Amino acid sequence: MWIASLRLGIALSLLVTLFPAQLSRPTKDLGFEARPLSARAEHEFGFRSRSDAALVEWALTRFDRAGLVLPPLVISFHDDRTGCDGNFGLYRSGAPAQVDICGFNWHRFVVTAKKTLLHELAHAWTGHALTETARDEFVDLRGLDTWGDDEFPWEEQGSEQAAEIIAWGLMDDDLDLTRLKDASPPALSEAYRYLTGSLPALRVQGLLHQHVGVSR
Repeated sequence: MWIASLRLGIALSLLVTLFPAQLSRPTKDLGFEARPLSARAEHEFGFRSRSDAALVEWALTRFDRAGLVLPPLVISFHDDRTGCDGNFGLYRSGAPAQVDICGFNWHRFVVTAKKTLLHELAHAWTGHALTETARDEFVDLRGLDTWGDDEFPWEEQGSEQAAEIIAWGLMDDDLDLTRLKDASPPALSEAYRYLTGSLPALRVQGLLHQHVGVSR
């Protein structure tokens, strides 16, 4: 327990040390009221169960609270991974864009499902919100050579790093991005701030909540 507590404490200390002014400001979700799926007419949904719907409502609320506006989407769930080209998640650009989530057992993979959905929604957000110049600058920031050339490994593509970092910033569970180069909390926080214009306040709140829980 004390190791987990120490780890979270170090991460928070680094963030506060690097960005004290920003972290002292009120966070965007104070007094925030979640918008139910029934009020999200801009999106279409294909759910298998109430668990699917609850997951999507949670994820869309995380984007709302962070001030990240998503484009109109079709979000669908599938029992196996054929609907995602063999993956757990898949984003397809278009009007509307499409996000597919595939093959999750809710009793075993809840954290992975949450992270996967945030990742695919982040692809939708970057495709909608980032200019070509912003993408190129993010590639330079992360020391990469490409935004989305599939000839490069997954973890060396800027589009995938951006989606991973946004998912990390919005997640309410501890999440290690072990496949990314330079995945320290300060580096990820700076990359998240570059992409979105603000620090990952929801991430800090989640770490604080976990830290309190571990120390008891």
